[in-house]
Amino acid sequence: MKISKGQRMLVFGVVFVVLALAVGCVRLPPPDASNPIVKVAVLPIQNYTPDMDAPGWIRSGVSEMVPTRYYTVIPNDQVDQILREKMGVTLGGQLDYRNLAIGAPLPGVVGKTLEVDGLMYCNLEDFQNLITGFYNRRKVKAKCSLVNVKTSEVVWEKDEEVSNSELNLSLAGAIDAVKQKIVVALVNSALRSNPLPIETAGVIQQMKNTLPSGPVMDAAEQAEQTPKKF
Repeated sequence: MKISKGQRMLVFGVVFVVLALAVGCVRLPPPDASNPIVKVAVLPIQNYTPDMDAPGWIRSGVSEMVPTRYYTVIPNDQVDQILREKMGVTLGGQLDYRNLAIGAPLPGVVGKTLEVDGLMYCNLEDFQNLITGFYNRRKVKAKCSLVNVKTSEVVWEKDEEVSNSELNLSLAGAIDAVKQKIVVALVNSALRSNPLPIETAGVIQQMKNTLPSGPVMDAAEQAEQTPKKF
């Protein structure tokens, strides 16, 4: 059973609301018409964890977040197809242009191939769901940067992490925690769903709070700012 984009967005939406209520609403700046980056591609994630599914969840979350900061984002499957067919790239690590040893294509080359103004590079550095019974820890850590393809300038970069932990002092509590982990793991495996939605959404929300505004104003906001004629 595959989770639809609508279901995934609903989950992220609910989590974002919970986070906003927990930490207070952050008022973000409006669109920036002077920003030359209009169209963005979120590239495949460079994965430093043993979890093979986690990069997809991070990338999906980032791709759904970036348009809320006034950019146009091309679909991930379209990005993947172009990278595969025109550049032979299938992994995020193949795009690490800062690592001179691997000879990765420069942002200007990738941007021209994808026909975008900006590239979002992300590394997944930690995706931990440690349930031992007595000590339980959930942690997501990721680093993302937005690069202007025309200048190769890194216009924004953030390294964020969110973790939650708990300690069970009783044997019964520890056993229950292990049982719950087994059940949740089976459900997540069947649904192919993210086992760390709170932590993932928290990391992405923190990135959203600092990502510079793009120039793309949606129709609703444009209507609000347009003087009304009576």
